[in-house]
Amino acid sequence: MLQRLRTGLMTGALVPGQVMSLRKLAFSLGTSPMPVREALSQLVAANALEELPNGSVRVPRLSNERLAEVFRVREVIEGMAAKAACAHATPQLIEKLSRINQDLIDAIGRRDILACLATNQKFHFGLYQAAGSEILMPLIESLWLQCGPTMYFSLLSPAMPWDASAHTEILAGLRARKPARVQRALMRDIRTTARNLLGGAGNYRPNGPLLRPLIEMDTYFDYPLDERTSGRVDTRLREPKIELPTPSAPAPARFPVKIVNR
Repeated sequence: MLQRLRTGLMTGALVPGQVMSLRKLAFSLGTSPMPVREALSQLVAANALEELPNGSVRVPRLSNERLAEVFRVREVIEGMAAKAACAHATPQLIEKLSRINQDLIDAIGRRDILACLATNQKFHFGLYQAAGSEILMPLIESLWLQCGPTMYFSLLSPAMPWDASAHTEILAGLRARKPARVQRALMRDIRTTARNLLGGAGNYRPNGPLLRPLIEMDTYFDYPLDERTSGRVDTRLREPKIELPTPSAPAPARFPVKIVNR
């Protein structure tokens, strides 16, 4: 339960300002409110969600300054992980990442925003995990929990700014065994996303996308993030529904926090 919500935050399936309905989540995930309440409590304790004065819980709205800082830190931490991963780049890893990147390219071609978000996260984490670092991965996950919800907005431009070219360069660097090349391409990828979020995406709202939600996404979903279904989602409506995937990572320790049934 907890990891499914964490994955939803990191992939951008949950957006800034979105209120987390305890009853809707419990109903859609086929469980009782108690495990949902506990999962939300832990995410509040981890600063991935925030509790409002009325007791409800929502996805935080980051200021432009905080988001810019998160992306600067991402460049450093994830650049280190990408560089380290190059030393462990087996043919199997490169083939796996190539397949994921092709899925991303296909999703971009059909303007399937949610598939783009899911495959992008899958590519990045597949690369970082290859570094084999027990220190870097928790830091990276923490950063993605903060900036992940804003990623949806990076794909709302009519020009669909994602083109996966940085990923292609990362793969070329892995094949050539050139860590610095992999690191540069990774940092360029992060910087391009940050520039679009802090610049172009702000044109959709007078106050920018980070000050209030652009859309009200449901907190329950009806198909897996990893499912590849061409044409199934009309992203132009900007009202997608997806199912949070079920990862295998263990849940962290529990922390009590007040959650109001809504």
